[in-house]
Amino acid sequence: MRLMIFICCIFLLAPQRAVLAHPHVWTDMTIKILFDDNGRAYGLHQTWLFDDYYTAYAVEGTDRDGNGTPDQEELDEIMKVNMGHLKEYGYFTEVAVKNKVIKLKPVTNMSTKMVDKRLEMSFVTPFEEPASVTGNDFSYAIFDPTYYVEMLHAETDTPVIISGAPEGCTYKLIPPNPDPSAVAQAAMLDASERGATGLGSFFAERVNLICPEE
Repeated sequence: MRLMIFICCIFLLAPQRAVLAHPHVWTDMTIKILFDDNGRAYGLHQTWLFDDYYTAYAVEGTDRDGNGTPDQEELDEIMKVNMGHLKEYGYFTEVAVKNKVIKLKPVTNMSTKMVDKRLEMSFVTPFEEPASVTGNDFSYAIFDPTYYVEMLHAETDTPVIISGAPEGCTYKLIPPNPDPSAVAQAAMLDASERGATGLGSFFAERVNLICPEE
C-alpha cells in the first residue's frame, strides 16, 4: 500500500494541504551526460532530489526499525516500483538529435537515499543507440508531461556535467518561457486534477549541447 500511495501521489493525488495550482511536487535535478570512447552520448545519469514536504509524505511509515531514518530496503522498493511506473512516461525524459526524439532503454544503475532529510533517486537512462553530439544537434528536456511535478536543474555550479565529452563541447541551459495560456491552464487545476499530457513541456528547462563540427 505504501508503494501505491507513493506513486499515486506523484501522478494523481496531492498531499493534504490547500494547493490550487500545479505543480505540487518540486524536484532538483543534476544530470551527467554519458559519453562512450568515440565521443558519442549514450545515456543520462540523473539524480532527482525531492522537496522536504513531499519527502516527508512519501517516506511516512518506512522507518520500521525505529532508528529515525527510513529503512534502505523500503527506499529501494519504492525506487523499483516508481521507476517501473515511470517507464510508461519515458522516465519524464526527452532526448533529441537534430530535433528527432531518440528512444530510451529501461533504466539501469538505480539507487536511492536520504540527503538532509530529502529523498534522492539516482539512475541512468540509456539511449537505444549512441548519439552524435557534433554541432548543436543534441538536446534534452526532463519534465512531467502533466506538470504535477516540477523538474528543474539544481541551483549549483554544475547542474549539468559533461566530463568525458569531446574536446570543445559546452552546454546551454535554456529556461522555460511558457505561453500565458499554459500558465493559466496550470493555475486552474486543483489538487485532484492532472494537467493535460503535454502541459509540462511548456515549463521544461532544455539543455543544448554545443560541440565542434566534424
